[in-house]
Amino acid sequence: MATTHSLRDKLDYLVRTTGRSETEIFAEAIEEGLTSIYRKQILDAYLSGDMDRQQAIAELGGAEIIDELDYALQSVEKDVKWGLSYE
Repeated sequence: MATTHSLRDKLDYLVRTTGRSETEIFAEAIEEGLTSIYRKQILDAYLSGDMDRQQAIAELGGAEIIDELDYALQSVEKDVKWGLSYE
């Protein structure tokens, strides 16, 4: 079973093992967290049709993730269509 560590435990570990200050670690965590949330929101907007493909690619800095998302969506749609054809 995985051990649950508090934020303080994690922060203390990172400070100890990286030699960086708490401030530096918090700054990186905030930047990475915001980037992750931003990316998710862009993908949600693209999937819902609120953002077109070109704009999503521009916002994410490349087509790779959009290509993967399109492939996954097409695969699901194909599977659903196949499943519905056997009703």
